[in-house]
Amino acid sequence: VRVLNQVEADNLSYDGTLAPGKAPSSYAKLLVPILEIETSLQTINQWIHQTDDFVNGLKLASDVLTNPQFEKKQFKKTFNAFGDNIYYTDPDRANLYLGGGATPSKEQSMAYLIRNDILTNVEALQAEVVYLVAENVKGGSDAGFTTDLFKYCDSALGGMKKYLALVPPEELKVAQSFIAGTPVTK
Repeated sequence: VRVLNQVEADNLSYDGTLAPGKAPSSYAKLLVPILEIETSLQTINQWIHQTDDFVNGLKLASDVLTNPQFEKKQFKKTFNAFGDNIYYTDPDRANLYLGGGATPSKEQSMAYLIRNDILTNVEALQAEVVYLVAENVKGGSDAGFTTDLFKYCDSALGGMKKYLALVPPEELKVAQSFIAGTPVTK
């Protein structure tokens, strides 16, 4: 995000006389694990909506949700590697922004909040899947059993959509090309 903001600032400051900078493809590669999380959530959503074998769908979802990418610490690291981490445990560094230093941009703050919302829903989804597997629910037609399950998954996917809408389109395109196995050079 900073690289792209700097390109825009340079363009304004130097009246477009500088050659445009480009975010390195390694920046787009940092988005790939986030896109993989989105793909996993989409797959989980399909599995939990299986009416012919609901319990098996739950077990498959449980297996995916126990992968390291869905552990809280790793999940945050994945998103912070692409975006900027605006939380600092060091009090001196945290207070630096109170004195008028470089505050996070609106987009950074939104991305951080959306990431936390996604994580909250993923954790709720994990707990709900564990509960339903333990209860060995038979059949997904009973709305009383699936309402929360569907809500958490839909909310996590909705958050991913909002998060990815904040990503510069060209970076998203490059990251998607890495997943497809046909990298786009910029």
